[in-house]
Amino acid sequence: MKILALHGAGGSPADWDPIVSALEGVHEIVPLPLSAPWDWESVLDRLEPHATDNPAVLGMSLGGMVAALWGRRHPECPAVINIDGHGVPTQPQRYPDPAAVADEINALREAFRAHGQPELQQAVEELDCFEVFHEVRCPMLLALATKPMPGQALFEQYQRGLARDLATLPSNIEVVRMDASHAVAFNDPAQVAALVKAYLDGR
Repeated sequence: MKILALHGAGGSPADWDPIVSALEGVHEIVPLPLSAPWDWESVLDRLEPHATDNPAVLGMSLGGMVAALWGRRHPECPAVINIDGHGVPTQPQRYPDPAAVADEINALREAFRAHGQPELQQAVEELDCFEVFHEVRCPMLLALATKPMPGQALFEQYQRGLARDLATLPSNIEVVRMDASHAVAFNDPAQVAALVKAYLDGR
């Protein structure tokens, strides 16, 4: 099956090389770049010329969010595979008690913006992935990291809000939990490749 592969923020198409190797030619992986401007419809428009033969779409982090947007635009898509792309921890709506963590969210937001790409940070923060997920009609796999990365602030609180929202997802979205951090595509490409292969077998 042809699969468009979308990298995470700050990444590149080369990030998929270890996963392509682990798949051993089982699928035709087409890694594509994601770049500004960060208007989501224009991001999808730039992918369209590569979408011959109705491909599946695979994304990690930011790429997973874009993959979900693709699935919303294309209900005929055979499959969306989203590797831990469900928003950012600066979105207050993802917390059970946003007011209780407001100061921590603001500090995290400033830290993110200090690392550059403030336009992307704002665009992602304004995108409610769960609103998108509820409008996706094609089959979708949402693979979630269950371990924090070093120094990852607010992880436990965010996970509690995430669990609340995951329970509302429609039946066309399958949720799996990975014994890994958000960096799973780099730290354990074999696990990602196994998820892709298992989900796409028979489709």
